[in-house]
Amino acid sequence: MITRKILTLTLLTVTLTLNASIPRELRTITRQENNSISNRVANILFERGIDASKAQELSQAIIKTDEKLFSIMLENFSTHCEIDKESIYQELSKIALSKKSVDFTSYSFLIKLTQLTKQKHLNSGQLKKIEEISTKNQIIYKAFA
Repeated sequence: MITRKILTLTLLTVTLTLNASIPRELRTITRQENNSISNRVANILFERGIDASKAQELSQAIIKTDEKLFSIMLENFSTHCEIDKESIYQELSKIALSKKSVDFTSYSFLIKLTQLTKQKHLNSGQLKKIEEISTKNQIIYKAFA
């Protein structure tokens, strides 16, 4: 019982600390992009010749969580790895076509996505940074899901 209370308190503290550390500007950008992630991926699929309704269906299928939460995790990843969002959207559209899942809390998925977008192997410093991003995204997911 006491352990559960300690864990709950720790999670609450981490959540409040993390929320305070997210810049207001980032939260505003994230709110504006909430609808645009699945729409942007659907537009890319449509440009590749997929029917509009099927493209929308495929793009929404890769977002298994709340789109706002997905947007925050994507923003965390793109900002800290210095990856252009457009290249991330391109890779997300390829993932949607193959009907695979997208998990921004997964270390292995983030490594794969980074390698696909940067087209190079990663060094130990980059791997450490991706591990930190994965951990932050896991905390965000647990706090807001």
